[in-house]
Amino acid sequence: MPSYRVHLVGGFVTYLGILQLFKNIPFSGFTILQGLIFCLLGALFPDIDVKSKGQKIFYSMLLVLLLWLLYKKMYCLFAVMSLLGIIPILVRHRGIFHHIWFLFSMVVIFTLVIKNWCGSFENMMLYNCWFFFAGTISHVFLDRFVSNCKRLF
Repeated sequence: MPSYRVHLVGGFVTYLGILQLFKNIPFSGFTILQGLIFCLLGALFPDIDVKSKGQKIFYSMLLVLLLWLLYKKMYCLFAVMSLLGIIPILVRHRGIFHHIWFLFSMVVIFTLVIKNWCGSFENMMLYNCWFFFAGTISHVFLDRFVSNCKRLF
């Protein structure tokens, strides 16, 4: 299966494709950089259910988020995020995190949450969500493409 480096390259190529597709939209430099970061994170995300670079990054970010939630005394959200952090450990590799319907549903749910709670950051967060989704699609495509090629040979 592709290494994390191959997935990062796939995420980068996907990102360039998105920029080309939406070249008429005047993105700010900050949005372009965020789009790249979220597309690359999305390209690693489906492998959080196995020991990988994606899992290491995910749990490092989750730790920072959990510490921030404790600092802000947001205990309910802390509990929810802690429970969500356990899910990757409980599922099998190439299970739910490699299904397009799950990844799409996850992004739609985050989009709805963002629309309700992010106020002035709504557009920026929505762009980030959809760049992330594009990265996850590149990951799933690469995994399927490589496994199909291996079957041929």
